[in-house]
Amino acid sequence: MKREIKRITTDVAIIGGGTAGLNTAMAAAESGLKVLVADKARIERSGAIAGGIDHFHAFLDEGEPWDTREGYLSWVTKTSKGASNLKIVEKIYCDEVKAAIERVERIGIALRDPQSGKFIRTQALGQPGPMAINFNGKKLKPKMAKEVRRLGCQVLDRLQVTKLLVHKGEFAGFLGFDMRSGEFYEIRAKAAVIATGGTNRMFKTQTRTPFNIWYCPACTGDLHRAAFDAGVELANMEYIRMTIVPKGFSAPGFNAFLGMDSHLVNSLGERFVNKYHPMGEKAPRSFIVWATYREVKEGRGPIYMDCRHLTRKDREALFTTLGYDKDTLPDFLVRKGYNLEGTMIEMTISEPMQARASEVSGSGIKIDENCASSLPGLFGAGDSSDQMGCLHGCVAGGYAAGKSAARFAQAARELKPVDPKEVAEEMARVYAPLEKKSGVGYQEFEDVVRTIATDHFGPVKTEISLKSALEKLGKLDGVHQEMEAKNLHELMRAHEAMNIQQVAKISASAALERKESRFLPYHYRSDFPEIDDKNYCGLIVVRKGDDGRVLTRFEPLTY
Repeated sequence: MKREIKRITTDVAIIGGGTAGLNTAMAAAESGLKVLVADKARIERSGAIAGGIDHFHAFLDEGEPWDTREGYLSWVTKTSKGASNLKIVEKIYCDEVKAAIERVERIGIALRDPQSGKFIRTQALGQPGPMAINFNGKKLKPKMAKEVRRLGCQVLDRLQVTKLLVHKGEFAGFLGFDMRSGEFYEIRAKAAVIATGGTNRMFKTQTRTPFNIWYCPACTGDLHRAAFDAGVELANMEYIRMTIVPKGFSAPGFNAFLGMDSHLVNSLGERFVNKYHPMGEKAPRSFIVWATYREVKEGRGPIYMDCRHLTRKDREALFTTLGYDKDTLPDFLVRKGYNLEGTMIEMTISEPMQARASEVSGSGIKIDENCASSLPGLFGAGDSSDQMGCLHGCVAGGYAAGKSAARFAQAARELKPVDPKEVAEEMARVYAPLEKKSGVGYQEFEDVVRTIATDHFGPVKTEISLKSALEKLGKLDGVHQEMEAKNLHELMRAHEAMNIQQVAKISASAALERKESRFLPYHYRSDFPEIDDKNYCGLIVVRKGDDGRVLTRFEPLTY
């Protein structure tokens, strides 16, 4: 079947229309440039906060020592040592956070209590004070999308990007297909920003359905894989991320529960987190997940979220807040009887995801202080970069990335050429599964990847388990030629499945190189169970070698 190519040129292209991508687009558009946003869904309700969000981490300089730039950077040091570059964090977040808060309010989202006019703030996640602004972010995503469209950005919804184009060592453009119409796109830009989140659906879930997960199931490492294939350096890829969720319903809620002073107790009725960290339930997320993991493994499960000491008013506020992320979570809790006085909510550890090590770092495109990657003309933003994370990082850092990409585009004299042969070869690869009359379906392929990842490096791993995983994942490369798809939806899923597998190989390779344990259980090497700051306080940087293998190098970070 002969397919036409839709060709578009622009100044700045943003791949990913989540929080970071939309803030990137705002910055680039406000510079007066032609801007294009490509997203796998619709930008009004896509990405990690598609359903809403309830907190924004920030220092506000309201008088307390912890409520300052220095206090924030101290939090970063304590919770993200070895993953966060303080110089980059200070420039892309600390320099931007005041304007980020003003921007969120300007586009129509109230961050302050309507009665008092003040911020409502809570403390969790190892913060030295109540750094989390609690607010109703149910409509934040559509409000950001409305602003991007108002600024005149061209938006390509339902576009799956499959390849980055490079000309003489510089970014030239990218290719992809419309998941509804099947049209193939060649997009050339003077600069581009990758803002496609982390890699989910890589591990088995508690409920055994890969779409009932605590983070966005559409984030499947598509651009981690494409960037890696284009020679771009990645960092922090070895970390997996887990949280505590209501049993039977994987959903965000950690910050709401613990920020409002709920307690975690084991089956003996003991509050146990303080045995693992002096801050107890106010500790960084990784410590709380590790504590819960240990309690269950040592026979003191199940684990409960104890809200019995909260007032009725506080419980009602908690249940309302939990609905800001997922509308159906409060109803689930009510149906289980968890809203009644005297009940405790049974919790469990979520599935892992390949992602950032903390709330203040990211995982993916290795960026510098200008959000630039190792490939000139290509930038990173949000969770898909190695130095941004969470809403606060994506809003502030995304805007910083947009400004940098705009400056690069303004300085570029012309678009880079693309190779027609390369475009034709990618078209053939992309649509090949549709030509198969029989073969391997995406579900079967993805299930095998999940089994390998879960059994070999989620979360406990050793040198032998990682090498075994890499051997098994490598054998799946030959199955790519056998992938079949009956329609465009299955074609999209097939490419997602292959991307997840490729990112799993990158993640396992990076984990094999880091011979220590850090941010337990996010990187837990049982053969190297201790933190080794002497040799591993820094980034494991990966790139693709000429033979296709994952090459690694270590980049130390100082604090």
